[in-house]
Amino acid sequence: MTVRTLYAQHVVLGEGETLRVGPATLGLESGKIVSVTEGPREGAVDDDLGSLLVAPAFINAHTHLAMVGFRGLVGNASLRGNVVEDLFFRLESKMSAQDVRAFSRLGALESLRHGVARVWDHYYFAESIAAGFCDVGLRAVVAPTLQDLGGPGVAQLDAQLEATETLTAARWSERGIHAALGPHATDTVSAALWKRICAVAGRLDLPVHAHVAQSVEEYERISERHDASPMQWLEHLGVLAQAPHLLAVHAIFVTSRDLLRLDPRRHTLGYCPLSQLQFCFPAHVPSWQEAGIPWIVGTDCAMSNDAMNVQRELVHVAGIRGFGPTSSAAFAQFRREPSLDAARRVDAERTAALDALGVLAEPATLLASVWSAPGRMHPAFTAGVIAAGAEADLLVLDPKHPCLWPGTDLLRALAYCDTSSALHGLMIGGAWRIGLGQVDAWLQRDEHREATAEAEARLEALAG
Repeated sequence: MTVRTLYAQHVVLGEGETLRVGPATLGLESGKIVSVTEGPREGAVDDDLGSLLVAPAFINAHTHLAMVGFRGLVGNASLRGNVVEDLFFRLESKMSAQDVRAFSRLGALESLRHGVARVWDHYYFAESIAAGFCDVGLRAVVAPTLQDLGGPGVAQLDAQLEATETLTAARWSERGIHAALGPHATDTVSAALWKRICAVAGRLDLPVHAHVAQSVEEYERISERHDASPMQWLEHLGVLAQAPHLLAVHAIFVTSRDLLRLDPRRHTLGYCPLSQLQFCFPAHVPSWQEAGIPWIVGTDCAMSNDAMNVQRELVHVAGIRGFGPTSSAAFAQFRREPSLDAARRVDAERTAALDALGVLAEPATLLASVWSAPGRMHPAFTAGVIAAGAEADLLVLDPKHPCLWPGTDLLRALAYCDTSSALHGLMIGGAWRIGLGQVDAWLQRDEHREATAEAEARLEALAG
């Protein structure tokens, strides 16, 4: 196959502290980046993108895209209790495989529109999810939800375990679909099933993608059953040592001692900012960062988040450093007994937070959570970076768009601005999924309108 070349004056190169923007020519072959040549263009190229900005496409590393059908159903009353068990499980028990495919298709379309080329999805009827993603070209790591102690997945357990192995077949990987093991949570999965999951994960070299310590009910159950924290229980079972890679999502009720149980080389924590802000209890990401544990950002589901734009989440991560001063004892004292000295003490809290947590607001830190960190968790591919050997998943933005202009610091713009409005094209696996300058035309395709109509009909039937 002939190598295809692409050039742009503004290409996001490097990772972490070496992240930078500069001119580069990319060589693309068989869906991968095979070469990166920095510097001005030399000679003819197949695609000259001029002053457009080329970046790795975003990766949404924790989501349940089929739940877009339930967007807007979570209110304050349901958030007071265990919304997963009291509401989510009730609705999910009514869904069919066909419903899941139709809703997943719509969630995938929304993801593509926001510049997301790849997701880590965790849900029921896994093959229907994978098929829905393939319908529109979204790539994914699909973790069939596994439960045997409670939840809609109990009746699907054998089928979901079988689907996990089915999704490792070449016919799926050729379409950009890969498998992970998907235990639901520590309190809905028995010890026997956790051990079975670890055995399959080890045999197939698959990551384990699970909710861990996401609610007080989960913490209570594990404490009462096993006299341990959820993370301690996973250590006792051997999950932390045996899983090739563990993505532990939410991790709200995780202690400093729990963090010491984790291995930065094999364990990753998952943070869903907007979802957790709605639940009024965001995880303590600063302690994760201080402990040196890698972490990713995901959206969770549209039912508890309302939007599947993972890039929009980053500014909320940067805002973590603002939580402390507002809830500090110094500010409480100022509100009770205002004085100039009290105000100065509050401001000292603010500047201390800026200094102590400044890394969480750095563009390189924020972008790593939706690029390279989730792009390296699966052994089957490397994504989220523009480098030789990585998947050719490329996001093209117009830096002259009002949302990004004047583009003085494009890395900061990628972390803080509304990039979806400036979307100019999206390449997935070396092919233009959204053609350059064709975003509006792409949205108006007949198959997209038909997909929306089918999803609306199925949602209406479910509501009945």
